[in-house]
Amino acid sequence: MLLRYLPRTPKDLCGVEAAPDLKAKAEAAGFRVYCFELNGRWPLESGRFDVVFVSQVIEHLHNTRLFVEETYRVLKPGGTAIITTENLCSLLNCIALALGYTPFSLMQLCGRYLGNPLGLHYNEPIAEHVPIDHPAYSGVSGHVRVLTVRQAQELFEWVGFDTEVRSVSILPLPDWISRSLEHFVHNRGHYMLIRARKPCHAGCQMRNPGYESIQGLSS
Repeated sequence: MLLRYLPRTPKDLCGVEAAPDLKAKAEAAGFRVYCFELNGRWPLESGRFDVVFVSQVIEHLHNTRLFVEETYRVLKPGGTAIITTENLCSLLNCIALALGYTPFSLMQLCGRYLGNPLGLHYNEPIAEHVPIDHPAYSGVSGHVRVLTVRQAQELFEWVGFDTEVRSVSILPLPDWISRSLEHFVHNRGHYMLIRARKPCHAGCQMRNPGYESIQGLSS
């Protein structure tokens, strides 16, 4: 997906995948893929990447702060993290809570969709790519922590990023209505876009936006 939006393939493009079968699939497609626990320290050198792209991943982690700190560490000064996730305070999740149901964003629980009969996949199993005693099982097979817009903003700023956070797609409204309301109804979109930039220190030259090194993570 990411490559569709790039004018050319970066010189240093790599990904991270915890599930062995999905890692093998990505490698068969020609990608360089690492396999390590995202809740721990990353075996990657500091200041390596211009961009870290994270799509629907951080809601699967229990050590969210360490993940953000490691993202900060591996970025070059002036580098950017682009992150998408779900928004706990979305209109859809608030409706579920008001009805006494689990928020839609937290239905994925260790291998099954539970707690909300209004959910599209309610009571259906989730693919289990690792065994249940694997350290990453709860995250691979479900959502662990879903942030609000304000919480994400505060967390990334606490770590040291210059951060912009906004929500999009006010479900269950049709897209054309949602787009017109997003400018007036803040923080109620179901998905969250985080743009976090590592400050460029004194003497650091801003680089051309034709990025040379990208790390991608996606669920």
